[in-house]
Amino acid sequence: MISIDALEQFNPWWKTGKVKDVWLKPYKRHIYADIERYLNKRQIILIWGLRRTGKTTTMFQMMQDILENTDSKNILYFSFDEIVFDLKEILEAYQKYVLGKSFDDAEEKVYLFLDEIQKVDDWENKIKVFYDIYPNIKFIISGSASVSLRKKSTESLAGRIMDFQMSVLSFDEFLEMNDKNLEQIRKNPNLWKKELILLFNRYLKYGMFPELYDEVDEDFAKKYILNNVIERIIYKDLPDEFEIKDVELLKTLVYIISKKPGMIVNYKEIAQDLGKDQRTISNYFKYLEFGLLIRFVFNYRGSPLASMRKMKKAYLYTPNIAFAYNQDIDTIIPFMLENAVALYTNAKFFYRNGFEIDFIVIDKEMQDIIEVKQSRKSVKQIKKYLDKFGSKVRNSMIVTLEEEGVVDGVNIVPAWKLMLGIDEDSYG
Repeated sequence: MISIDALEQFNPWWKTGKVKDVWLKPYKRHIYADIERYLNKRQIILIWGLRRTGKTTTMFQMMQDILENTDSKNILYFSFDEIVFDLKEILEAYQKYVLGKSFDDAEEKVYLFLDEIQKVDDWENKIKVFYDIYPNIKFIISGSASVSLRKKSTESLAGRIMDFQMSVLSFDEFLEMNDKNLEQIRKNPNLWKKELILLFNRYLKYGMFPELYDEVDEDFAKKYILNNVIERIIYKDLPDEFEIKDVELLKTLVYIISKKPGMIVNYKEIAQDLGKDQRTISNYFKYLEFGLLIRFVFNYRGSPLASMRKMKKAYLYTPNIAFAYNQDIDTIIPFMLENAVALYTNAKFFYRNGFEIDFIVIDKEMQDIIEVKQSRKSVKQIKKYLDKFGSKVRNSMIVTLEEEGVVDGVNIVPAWKLMLGIDEDSYG
């Protein structure tokens, strides 16, 4: 059985009554309020997302809030990130050494915070057993993966779990962390334009990670993203989940995409260039998608199903990854900007058939079409699409770094305004 010392190092509040200050941060992510609403519900809470986006910090903030209304011994935290202990042993040791009673006999709700739960074999069924037997247990779990984590939770824990995605920082959150008043900014955005463009430039490069929100050393920011995000996923998370024989190939593929986010994916050509099997390349792209390093956007062909079978583009989960891999940032900025818009809009489709539209966002069978340019060049592509599919289009825009206005009925929108949700009446 796991020792009390091994448990105690994760749970200092058993002695002090509070979470360590160094584990807490003054800023709470916007998603915190959404998750908090379910703390008193029976269901398991799953927080999932890319590494270093604030999942663990959010859990510590919840623990501190819960400590105001419960005995400190009613909260257990354990991280499986480095060493994977047996879950049953941990919970049995906690009952014996800390609660001094079984979960059955506990008079108050017991909160179990389990970090990086995907590292535990068959975690979903192990948790299900405790959930079904002990109604006074509240599980709050986290994981740094996507497809498998959610698939297992929905299949084995159907009706028992609520999941929340912890994304990278929104531009709103980044500005709030930098002590900007969003209400004032939205009243007169152009008054703040010069300052916001500078801040957006930092946000685009590396400011989507909470620990880098006020960083000014670009070399440090690059090393942080490489060491704490990319390499942890490539050398640890993905090999732990899959039987990956060529870890360096994962890194090579991320590097290739980082040189041109939004590249058309041709598995055959990539396989030939790298001297690899085409099926291997396809599988390794799936691993990267699973690890939340990349995401796909598909060529729209009238229906989502038909589109999934056509060509696709690969974007990074955040453009900050491209920043970490590139020295000449000026040449990569247009691609990073496009990647940022893909992230912000969560676009699933683009259009390429004689001409190209960067993003198509579909809502209730109507479309918003978006072109991304570092500076405004032409609305010709937009006009071609409108001529062909105008009845389906609700909004059209070109997103730039700084330029704005209206050209032939097409909105020219600076990215910093788009990501602040500034009303279209303020463009130009």
